[in-house]
Amino acid sequence: MAAVVAGASPLVRSVLRDVLTHAGVGPVRTPTTAEDVVRACGEGAGLLVSDVVVDDVPLAGLLPAVLGAATRVLVVCPRASAGAVPELLLAGASGVLLLEECTAEDVATAVRETVSGRATLHPTVAALVLQQWREARAPRPPALTPKEQEVLVAMLAGDPVKSIARALGLSARTVDSHRSRIFVKLGVRSHAQAVQRALDLGLVPR
Repeated sequence: MAAVVAGASPLVRSVLRDVLTHAGVGPVRTPTTAEDVVRACGEGAGLLVSDVVVDDVPLAGLLPAVLGAATRVLVVCPRASAGAVPELLLAGASGVLLLEECTAEDVATAVRETVSGRATLHPTVAALVLQQWREARAPRPPALTPKEQEVLVAMLAGDPVKSIARALGLSARTVDSHRSRIFVKLGVRSHAQAVQRALDLGLVPR
């Protein structure tokens, strides 16, 4: 099977080309521009092994054309670029390895898996993806208005409504209104619950 190695440094491209050749994949081309990478894939390459960026062009932007040419994609990138991994996997990349975490045998195995149509994720990459997925799904603190924030901070000190009103130059009714909206936004029913919830969400300093 013909393959393309792209992105990364000339040294890394050379090493990856040798690994692919020893794994029985070839011929292996190493174009240096994004345009040439897409062209090489369109000319029959069944596998693209690439960094997350090719010639200053994000690989994610090239994937529609590459995958449209029925080319499977294995990403081999430095840990510093791992933030791009979820997007590439969602866009259709078959697997990801981190340069700092893989050996030549790891790459050869991943290549064989990718060529066979199976997904390949190094355990470290899988952990990073799972962490990012969890962070993305974590509940976000509710948005409070500046005045609601001031009232919330005053509530942290345990001050009653009248004291908060005097300190902020507001009427007790206005403070009560702000407090009611704070309760709704935080999903609580009492002053104490609101304070604890605000502390848990980091809305006020401990």
